[in-house]
Amino acid sequence: MPGAEVPGIHMNKKRRRLTGGIKQGKDPRQLSREQVSGMLDSQGVVLIRGFEFDLDSFEAFTAAQCNDFHQVGTRVKLKAGEGDGYSTEVHRQNFTLLSHSEGTYRPWPPAPELCFFYCVKPPTVKGGETSLVDGVRFLEAMPEHLLELFMQSDITYEMYWKPERWQAEFLVENTSDLDELLKKYSCLEYRFKGEDLALRYTTAAIKQTRTGKPAFANALLAHLPRITHPAYQQNNVYTKSSNHVYFENGEEIPNDIINLLIDVQDKLLYLHQWRANDLLVFDNTRFMHGRRMTETNCERVLLSRFGSPGAGNTG
Repeated sequence: MPGAEVPGIHMNKKRRRLTGGIKQGKDPRQLSREQVSGMLDSQGVVLIRGFEFDLDSFEAFTAAQCNDFHQVGTRVKLKAGEGDGYSTEVHRQNFTLLSHSEGTYRPWPPAPELCFFYCVKPPTVKGGETSLVDGVRFLEAMPEHLLELFMQSDITYEMYWKPERWQAEFLVENTSDLDELLKKYSCLEYRFKGEDLALRYTTAAIKQTRTGKPAFANALLAHLPRITHPAYQQNNVYTKSSNHVYFENGEEIPNDIINLLIDVQDKLLYLHQWRANDLLVFDNTRFMHGRRMTETNCERVLLSRFGSPGAGNTG
């Protein structure tokens, strides 16, 4: 429906772009939670363009959609100076990050259902897009042997965190409280090295979306120790040497499997080119997101929030 004057968007499968959207004359701040939820249930993504936002109005819009907000463990130092404490800047460093669903590499707190990104300052050079991949279509596009692998086996995320990281992830202050929390989850294996945490979390790679559809929506491609795919050798791609992902039998997922997953990702990738005041909302249970490097270093300022309808943690 290119050019349709309706407050919803979908991804054009052939051109991999967003069509439709909430446009000038339809104030997004007057949309009910039910209206936004309906758009997301249908399309998975909503783009709001052509309105002036600031931190207060960004937070007000998201608070109308969610009661429960999510702390991002990797962004404690990037919290907005004002506001309610749940808005964080996206990292300003220039790197590529492969597709992932937010917060799906550990069991608690639960991963958020919705992601909100607001563009304060778009990049002034080529690149810097936020990438989106539909996990429902990802599942449909996977080669049969690859699909069978992930249907037959869960995956295990392995990580090693200093206190600053696990405190931010699990919202506890000491190892005693952390031990009390983690031992509740049979899907976890963990040990302490002093105050450092070595953690393994086993879960499904294929999960149900908020509307009940199966989707390949997880954090696998953003949780790797290295990237060997030829298309990414000239990129500064995020990896971390202590991150690993295994099949549930203990075999580390090999590079050839990772590269096949990256091939599927790249076939489905939508790259959102930011304009100032764009507000992008998407279903974290269905869409994986990432980012692309800019051609040269330049300022790129995005604010993000992650949340779910629920009992609430902001009041």
